[in-house]
Amino acid sequence: MGKLSMKNFKTLLYREFIISFKNTKSLYSYCTFFFTSILLFVFATGPDISILSPIYKPILWMITIFALILISESFVFEDFFDGSLSELQFLGYSEEIIFLSKSAVMFISLIIPNIILIPVSSILFKVNFLDVIEIITLFSISLPTITLISILSALFSLQVKRNKFIQFILIMPFFIPIIIIATSENFFVTNLGNEFKIFVLIGLFLITLPLSILIGKLIIKELNY
Repeated sequence: MGKLSMKNFKTLLYREFIISFKNTKSLYSYCTFFFTSILLFVFATGPDISILSPIYKPILWMITIFALILISESFVFEDFFDGSLSELQFLGYSEEIIFLSKSAVMFISLIIPNIILIPVSSILFKVNFLDVIEIITLFSISLPTITLISILSALFSLQVKRNKFIQFILIMPFFIPIIIIATSENFFVTNLGNEFKIFVLIGLFLITLPLSILIGKLIIKELNY
């Protein structure tokens, strides 16, 4: 990034933070959906800890991904429908910077509440401390990739004007590798390559970042034609 691009990125980042701070509805919806879904699983499976504990990680990841897809549209839809997205391009902000600023603010907006939500929800499943640390670590590393895919999903749903069901079907395959890696055996306890998961998740992010910027740029251009 040149000096001008960096300045534009900081300006948009500040703008997105202000909008996100004022619009607490999406964060409230995310937290409500998260805890309601967790409680539904607890009530459905019963109080047997031997059943609850082993399924906590896959349940947590599926709920988180669904919640992220649901709220990702709040970072895109309002700007599109009130004309702000088109206006930002008219003012000279590139599509790449628009996409990256929205992704960055979504990531920062969600990482803090999830660091709180995960330990609190783990109490219901009697998850031990090492497992909680593992989940938070993997989640923090995976969230940038998930955020990029979620923002792309929201932009794509605007472009094709399809319902949520189609959006889920199209986007879910991209989350499968992350879920498989993140929900496999505890790497703090076993000797099955402690750093392997982290390296793979970072690798997935490094692959996803340039591809998502390119696709996001093309979709944003297409939306305003």
